[in-house]
Amino acid sequence: MGRQYSGTLGRIDNCQVGVFLGYASAHGHTLVDRRLYLTESWLGDPVKRASPRAAVPADVGFRTKLDLAAEMLTRAAERGHLPYAWVTADAAYGDSHDLRRLVAEQGRWYCFEVSRDAEAWTADPGWGVPPPSAGPGRRPTRAKARPGSVAAQDVEAIVRSLPADAWIRHRVTEGEKGPREYELVRLRVIEKVHREPGAEGWLMARRPVGSDAGADIECYLSNAPATVALAEMAAVGCLRWTIEEDFELAKGEVGLDHYEVTRYRGWYHHITLSLMALAFLKSVQHEWG
Repeated sequence: MGRQYSGTLGRIDNCQVGVFLGYASAHGHTLVDRRLYLTESWLGDPVKRASPRAAVPADVGFRTKLDLAAEMLTRAAERGHLPYAWVTADAAYGDSHDLRRLVAEQGRWYCFEVSRDAEAWTADPGWGVPPPSAGPGRRPTRAKARPGSVAAQDVEAIVRSLPADAWIRHRVTEGEKGPREYELVRLRVIEKVHREPGAEGWLMARRPVGSDAGADIECYLSNAPATVALAEMAAVGCLRWTIEEDFELAKGEVGLDHYEVTRYRGWYHHITLSLMALAFLKSVQHEWG
């Protein structure tokens, strides 16, 4: 609620924005959870939130979109009704160090798209606890970069420094309009997490088939182990098409965006019923092959 950017409208306007959780497996994909995002400025206006047109419960406080995503992931993990090993999202969520850490702490692997200026190390960053000084003072306990240590680099710069023959053409999946193929490359890196070295993982990048060295690329960070195959990681990183397809179907067939409700409870009623209808259509589609 309130003036905010809407991906559907492509501009800032007075609208409602939701954060959604999708589920995809070899058997199909659908939307499984939702949260209404309320802007901090709108929630801070007692007249608006108490208005009968909105009727926002008193215990609803401001939550960022990252907070809402983390809440849905936590609920999914606690309930255990959806077996999954991977979590993926676009850079708006993948850039969050805390969200990546949450997924890792839940015992899952992530393959998050990240901004091109996200940083990582391609070699041992050389961090450590400095030796104690000869004079009086507190003994150092926090690790930091040692003199001459390797600097972190933007992930885009790392990828563009790789040789041309490092890119591999790979068919990720079969789409409605034919096979989805990309050129992919990956290497082991150490993530930069809150300005410090994190765990070792993968940096993966993709670009359209036949692109030149200056083409746009999409970068991903993953905590998957070194033994995970590129084919599996690439398939997970490219799963965003399932979200787009589910939204298109939900809007066109079950009226996900066909509502004029303004009440907090009314939004959840409409969206929940729409997701249930979408899941029903998906199950029938699967049964009919």
